[in-house]
Amino acid sequence: MVGNETTCCRGWRGAVVAVMVAGLFGVGISSAPVAGAHAGFGDVDGGEFFTEAVQWMVDEEITEGVTRSCFAPAMLIDRGQAAVLVWRMEGSPPAQTGHGFDDVPAWMSPAVSWMVEQGVAYGLDPTRFALGQTLTRAEAVTFLWRLAGFFEPVSAMTPFVDVAPGSFYEAAVAWAVEEGITRGTTATTFSPGERVTRGQVATFLYRYRGQPLVTVDPASPVCGTRDEFNGGPAGSCLLYT
Repeated sequence: MVGNETTCCRGWRGAVVAVMVAGLFGVGISSAPVAGAHAGFGDVDGGEFFTEAVQWMVDEEITEGVTRSCFAPAMLIDRGQAAVLVWRMEGSPPAQTGHGFDDVPAWMSPAVSWMVEQGVAYGLDPTRFALGQTLTRAEAVTFLWRLAGFFEPVSAMTPFVDVAPGSFYEAAVAWAVEEGITRGTTATTFSPGERVTRGQVATFLYRYRGQPLVTVDPASPVCGTRDEFNGGPAGSCLLYT
């Protein structure tokens, strides 16, 4: 497990508190497998666009969920959480230099330091990474584009009318379309400013890796606070990420 359950989270409310209390006192969370729950989590249904992606992340030890039985696919994800997932996908490599930001907790520092060192992510200014700021679709594909080596797309043109020429994400979106990482939100829109969920980030990472074959676990423990997590507010960090 990466992180500290008592010190990494700042300002947690609602869903996270409910899961922590339930986990501590054994209320509302069952360990019995249930039909319809997949990939080790009670809130991951079979046949969803993210089901295989979540299973792949579990198999590769990229995610442990927000609790041991909840993945929270519809919860918004922030920049810090995304940095940790990308870093784990790459094997949790050590960084040679520090990040220099004042707003990054110790448990997240190795991931952020490596992301900055590799040129995958930058801060909002020299002292702030803005780890609690919700990730956007434009940022998500840009992270992956930079990770891949800033590849020039075959064509800078995309079918999306909302990808502004000269924007920081223009080449990243064109590359992501060519690589099959994104298909847009419609045939003509990418929605660069739309906030990203955990299920969507899992899918982006899975496609980035070429969608390896997985065997989806057909029965998983009950997620005791499913309704609270699905669609709930993003926290500043996750219990397990």
